Amino acid sequence: MNNNISDLSKLISMIVRFKEFVKSQDEGIPFSFVDENTFLGREENYKSKIAERARNELDYGKWKESWIGSGKILNVCGRAMAKAQNLVNRNQQTLFKNMINPNHERYKPDAERALYDIYKSRQGAQEATAFAQAKKVFGGYYDTIAYLFFIKDESRFIPISPGNFEKSLYDIGINYELSGKCDWDNYTGFIDIVKDVQSVMQDNMPDVDIRLIDAHSFLWVINEKCFREWNPDTETKADIEYSVEKQFGNYQAYGNAVKRSRTSSYISRSAEVVRITKARANGVCQLCGLPAPFKDKNGEPYLESHHIIWLSRGGEDSTSNTVALCPNCHTKMHVVDSEDDIKMLKNQK
Repeated sequence: MNNNISDLSKLISMIVRFKEFVKSQDEGIPFSFVDENTFLGREENYKSKIAERARNELDYGKWKESWIGSGKILNVCGRAMAKAQNLVNRNQQTLFKNMINPNHERYKPDAERALYDIYKSRQGAQEATAFAQAKKVFGGYYDTIAYLFFIKDESRFIPISPGNFEKSLYDIGINYELSGKCDWDNYTGFIDIVKDVQSVMQDNMPDVDIRLIDAHSFLWVINEKCFREWNPDTETKADIEYSVEKQFGNYQAYGNAVKRSRTSSYISRSAEVVRITKARANGVCQLCGLPAPFKDKNGEPYLESHHIIWLSRGGEDSTSNTVALCPNCHTKMHVVDSEDDIKMLKNQK
C-alpha cells in the first residue's frame, strides 16, 4: 500500500460509509456477511459457496500423479469451472473448457499437469511455480487462474476482476495495476493489500468476523452502482462524518492499525500530529475555550484531535488542519457543522 497518509483516511471513510449503506439495506437486521436474510448474505456470500462446491468437485486431496494423462483431473476441473458463475468472465470459462477438452482444436496437452501442480503444490515457491506454469499453459487470463487458486484455499486466495478492483483500490487511495499484470507477484501483492483492508475492517467492526473474502466483497460493493448512488439523509451523513473522525483518531492515538510495513508509517506520522495538536492547546478546548472536562489515565487533559476540513472532504492530516477540542465541542462540530465555528478554528491557525 502506498505510504500516503490520506490512503488510510480514505479507507476508513469508505468502511464507515459501507457500514451505514449496509445498515440502510437491512433495516435493523444485525450486520452479517453470511446471514441469508441480509444484503451481504444475499449478494456476496455466494462466493464462499461456489468455492466449497467447486472443491467438492475437485476433491484434490485424493489426486495421484499417475492420474495425469487419464483425463480424470480435466473432468473434475471442468465441473469446478462450470460452477464459477460471475467469478470468471464467461468468455474465459468457455476458453478454459476448450483448452481442457482433448477433442477441441484449442486443447492444451500440458493442461492436466498444470492443474495437478496448482492443487498439489505446497505454499511458497511451489505455488509460485505452479502459477507461472498455469499462465504458460492457459494464457494470462487473470480471472481464470485466480479462480483456480481461490477454490484451492479461500482462506489464502481470492478471485479477481482486474478492472473493477483497480477502481475500488483507487477509491480508497491505492494505485495498483492489475490489468495485464497476471503473475504471481502481482496476485500475491493484491492479496496483501486486501489483507490490509481486512485488518482495518476488523478494527472497525470488532463484533464481526471479517474473512479475506469479506474484504474482497467490501471492495466489490463500493464499486457497485447501488453503493455509488446511495445518498444518505442529513443525520446519517453527520453520523458518518463523526464516526470517520473518531475512528481515524483512534488510529492516531493508539496505533491500532494494520501492522504491515506498508502501513506502519501511517501510525507514527498520525500520532505525531495528535501530540503536537494537543500540546499546542495546552489543555484548553480551542472552540469553547474551557479546560478539558477530565484527565485521561496518564493524567493528561482529555481533548480530541479534530480536522477542521474533514478528511472525507479532502482535508489533510497535518497540524495546520487540526485543533484540540473537548468531546462536547467535537461532537458539535460534526452534528452542527457550523461555518462560523469552522472560520473561528481556521483563524486560530
